[in-house]
Amino acid sequence: MRPHKRTLTHFRMNGHEMKLVATRTASHPELQFPPLQYVNGDEAVEEVDIGPTGRLYTYTVVHPGKGAEPYMLAMVDFEPGVRAFGRLTGSLQPAPLLDSMVRVVPFTLADGTPDYAFEAVQGAAA
Repeated sequence: MRPHKRTLTHFRMNGHEMKLVATRTASHPELQFPPLQYVNGDEAVEEVDIGPTGRLYTYTVVHPGKGAEPYMLAMVDFEPGVRAFGRLTGSLQPAPLLDSMVRVVPFTLADGTPDYAFEAVQGAAA
């Protein structure tokens, strides 16, 4: 059985909301994000949308060096039991609250590549 590469993106717009895409197969039954990149032969791949909101599990502030602005990276927990990693947008002050609500939003990388990030949901209780 020859593996084949999955070429679909790991995020998508669903109406006005952005969602992440997790996958599972019979041989990998737990949801996985980022999605499986390679699949054995003709094994069926189930795609499951996760988001658009989740809970902030943890984050860190990256200080890239002289002349570059600090930024945040976060791990976010989504139903049904998927933890995703990505950039956390917004201000460093006040510090984000762990277990607060965040949403998946469009983000563009420095090279112009479309991607996703997380932003705080204003007014949402933890």
